[in-house]
Amino acid sequence: MDEINELITEAKNGNGDAFEKICAKYAGLISSMSRKYSDMCQSHRGDNEDFLQEAKMAFYNATMTYDTENVNVSFGAYAKVCIRNRLISCVRMLNSKKRQKSELCEKYSDDSLQDDVLKKELGKKMMQLADDKLSPYEKKIFMFYAAGQKAKEISANTGKSEKSVNNAIYRIKSKLKRTVKDDT
Repeated sequence: MDEINELITEAKNGNGDAFEKICAKYAGLISSMSRKYSDMCQSHRGDNEDFLQEAKMAFYNATMTYDTENVNVSFGAYAKVCIRNRLISCVRMLNSKKRQKSELCEKYSDDSLQDDVLKKELGKKMMQLADDKLSPYEKKIFMFYAAGQKAKEISANTGKSEKSVNNAIYRIKSKLKRTVKDDT
């Protein structure tokens, strides 16, 4: 097993340092792909931050789902396809929203723009809180949960029992609520 496969195995087992090392090795890929697809999106041209975040989430999912036993596909190629697919979906969604702009402009007020900014900031804060307050196992579960997966899917992806995943989700929610409550 080569170094990257060892790091992937460790990351799947909840080792955050291993995942950070993988991210560092592939930072160029993540960054260049997010820039490329950001430029393709008419409404977000030059605003790379959203695409960078999507690329990072796709990279995380690629790390967690990569089969280290598969000798036919390198991790880099697999990650690139996962990132590309997710970013293409983002471009399509955002470009279709642009086509609907005339309808949305009438409904979109300054208040809703502020709400969008607030939601984005809250999302960033929740990710930071998760990083600071959760155990490695809880972080792993949180990333799947934040990506919209249900406990049953997370259980299948992690190899943990559904009960263990549900317990982790309960602990995560409790910790994050308690932290947010303490901050206010």
